Amino acid sequence: MPAKLLEKLRDRFGASPQTEPAQDGPFQAHPFDYSFIPSPLKRPPTCQAMMVDDLRLMYLPIAKNACSSLKRLVASLGGLELKKGEDIHHKLDSESTGLQFEDREDHVIRAALSDPTWMRFLVIREPLDRLISVYVEKFVLNRREPGQIPTIGPVYQAILGKEDITPEDYDRGLTFREFAEYILSEEPERLNGHWRPQSQYLGHIPFTHVYDVKQLERLAQDLSTHIGRTIDLPRMNVSRDVDGDQIYNRYAPDARPADLPTPKKLSLESFLPDGLRARLEEYYATDLTLYHLVERAGASRSAD
Repeated sequence: MPAKLLEKLRDRFGASPQTEPAQDGPFQAHPFDYSFIPSPLKRPPTCQAMMVDDLRLMYLPIAKNACSSLKRLVASLGGLELKKGEDIHHKLDSESTGLQFEDREDHVIRAALSDPTWMRFLVIREPLDRLISVYVEKFVLNRREPGQIPTIGPVYQAILGKEDITPEDYDRGLTFREFAEYILSEEPERLNGHWRPQSQYLGHIPFTHVYDVKQLERLAQDLSTHIGRTIDLPRMNVSRDVDGDQIYNRYAPDARPADLPTPKKLSLESFLPDGLRARLEEYYATDLTLYHLVERAGASRSAD
């Protein structure tokens, strides 16, 4: 949960409940004051949606779907320039920039949601490709980085069955199968946003444009047309080499991170033996449906 939202909740939890319920009318008001509970627009993940009023532009970030580069782009279009070394995620979540839903009044957001002149977009990704990408990035390449502990630590705790995770535990790492089994044992809404089903992000925003992460050039074209100037989309956080020659390794699902040769080059099929793939496809069925619809729409657009 973003720090700003936590702070708001802490500030309001101290409010005293109403001790005398209202007596007007046939029904009594609830004896407690729940006004501190944020509106649906201010709850994760919707609260992290970004809007630029002057350009009538709205974007909902989804983790692992080029969200770092797109956040930076939308922030720049909204007049926010980062200093060298600044992290866009920390900047938006720790400061009131005026760019995220959690910084804005509900009536302003809702006016933009219903305005047909706004471009409201998001980017989705083939769910199993997204899952393997996050595993390679966070559980293989960067598993020893202290900054990853809040994200991957709870997974280690659940799988290893202990509270205190040691540097040796992170060094040994988790296999992809262990990670996948952890996901399959959890309810989708309880998962970290990096591997939570993308369908869990949807709701409240009537999108006008939905893009495949592999076809961001279409987003660049549409965005350039919408705002009236050429837009170039940078790429960031590329954890897998999907453009080069990929390597198949049948042992990848059960290999420890240190035993994975050239993890960036391992193919999707390396991590997905038939049985495991079928179970993950069932778990992410809604995401797969959404992705295939977007993929088909993209193919139809290319044919025009």
